[in-house]
Amino acid sequence: MNEKETEPSLGQRRFTVSFDEPMRVATGGMLARLDLAVETYGRLNDSRDNAIMICHGLTGNQNAAGAPLPGGPPQPWWQLAIGPGRMFDTDRHFVVCANVPGGCAGSTGPAATDPHTGRPFGMRFPRITMADMADAWVRLQDRLDIPRFRAVAGGCMGGFQVLEFARRHPTRLSCAIAISATPFTSAYTIALWELMRQAIYADPAWQGGDYYGHTQGPLAGMGLGAMIGSVLWLDRDTLAEKFGRRRADSPAADGGVPPLAFPAPEFAVEAFLARVRANASLRFDPNSLICLTKAMDLFDLADGYPDLSSGVSAIDKPMLLVSYESDWRYPRAEIARLADAIASNGTAVSHHHLTSPFGHGAYQFDVSALAPVVAGFLQAMS
Repeated sequence: MNEKETEPSLGQRRFTVSFDEPMRVATGGMLARLDLAVETYGRLNDSRDNAIMICHGLTGNQNAAGAPLPGGPPQPWWQLAIGPGRMFDTDRHFVVCANVPGGCAGSTGPAATDPHTGRPFGMRFPRITMADMADAWVRLQDRLDIPRFRAVAGGCMGGFQVLEFARRHPTRLSCAIAISATPFTSAYTIALWELMRQAIYADPAWQGGDYYGHTQGPLAGMGLGAMIGSVLWLDRDTLAEKFGRRRADSPAADGGVPPLAFPAPEFAVEAFLARVRANASLRFDPNSLICLTKAMDLFDLADGYPDLSSGVSAIDKPMLLVSYESDWRYPRAEIARLADAIASNGTAVSHHHLTSPFGHGAYQFDVSALAPVVAGFLQAMS
């Protein structure tokens, strides 16, 4: 575990933890070795009881705050939420964030070397689930010698991990915060993920997932997938307010769209999507995107149980759930149903519904609305 301090003001440290013990995943596959890329912020106290585990979303990684990863996005994904006096106050808490198994920012994923073949796993990477991610966090917790997290928190896919952690390992946390996370992935969202995956599959450069080492991966497929993803993050009202029926009168109408090999955008919203497509990159591994969206597809807290209340009966620690008015993929009604199911088992649960123009991305981009809710919950749990 080679530790590197990158942002002293946050106490930011960056390192990789390796586990040589095999990890059997819920779908029956096996990982002979597991590496987890980790960042921490703040200081673990002498009692080792002030740690908060942050679980990242689909295209996130361990770099939640502080100095950016080399070659990664210029802005860490939850920069406004972590630091002295912020929602996750590093003067009080030791904040931990790790790249999920199946990810592409240093943890073992499809781009890692398969020890049996000496080549990247590609699509031969074991099919993982939210349960496997939760189990990996317990391995990390043990390696860091943290008996119990003060809280486990995350949004979207991170919220799914929170819910799985809370029910699979209830003795390993004191409370949980799940944001924009429903008790299952809806058929509608599965269909949208499949559109993104099909965009990648249709790119000849994907080569069945064996594109590593080639001069070009499925960039065109990722560009089309990014266009689909951009619409997923926003809602109808936000698109109407931002673009309406405004025309894209020139290539400069939406920040400068370079010449593209398909008909020029006629409307401003088309120009926006063209810019998204033109700016696509392979910084996020396409195979990881496939792997992780498939893991989200499988998420269903009631699967294998007679009903949702039974599925969440093991959750016995206080839970904060947050929904957003503009988040049409993870709607208020489904999160309210989850809150009712948790409460039916006698567990304390609080459901806050917030209004924000940022759609599904509100928990990242509108921290000012979220911070009082989360900070108040953590204070009440102290």
